[in-house]
Amino acid sequence: MIDKLLKRPLELVEDNFKQPNGRAGRLIGHVMAKQHRTLTVWAIEHMEVRRSQRVLDIGCGGGMAVKLLSEQATQGFVAGVDYSAEMVRQSVRRNVDGVAAGRVEIKQGDAGELPYGDASFDQVSAIETFYFWPDPMRGLSEAYRVLKPGGQVSVTLEMSREAAEKPTAKQRLLGRRFTERSEREGLRILSGADLVEMLGKAGFRDARFVAEPLRSFGWVCALARK
Repeated sequence: MIDKLLKRPLELVEDNFKQPNGRAGRLIGHVMAKQHRTLTVWAIEHMEVRRSQRVLDIGCGGGMAVKLLSEQATQGFVAGVDYSAEMVRQSVRRNVDGVAAGRVEIKQGDAGELPYGDASFDQVSAIETFYFWPDPMRGLSEAYRVLKPGGQVSVTLEMSREAAEKPTAKQRLLGRRFTERSEREGLRILSGADLVEMLGKAGFRDARFVAEPLRSFGWVCALARK
């Protein structure tokens, strides 16, 4: 009986992680923006964004990554794409000054059909969204298309198969159960090597990854160039 009572709220949360919508979506969007801030900062450090670069964040959510990226690309341009209308609104509100100045743009769209032309960006990022792409290889192909020659793509995940040799108590207690449940819900949990292989198949070169096995459920950031 308790499981039945808990199932609907849990399903609501899970659905809103994939595509935030309505009141629950607004709340979860704010929670994700705050919760993933440390991961986002770590990912952006590895991107090494330059002041004049054009950067696209796929699955921008509540716009925290867009905001932090725009603070790096102070003389450039940062775009965010998300398929949730609620997250687009939230991201615009979080980046209202950048939008007003014309340095930031937020659009509703899909990873598999990005609303930008060929060779439009110096960098493309996807932070804690890759699990939810309906067709990951198509999404990577789209990232390749919109990147300029020599441009960089980065894919960052908070949950991966980069297991620590000496796992934390949290990882021991929750890691396997959380990963197995996520996979049952249709999320493919990847390793850094998996991401590198996928980037290579999508046409990228010099693919590599960095990982923090003890952070959350195994942080990983894979990077490659067009």
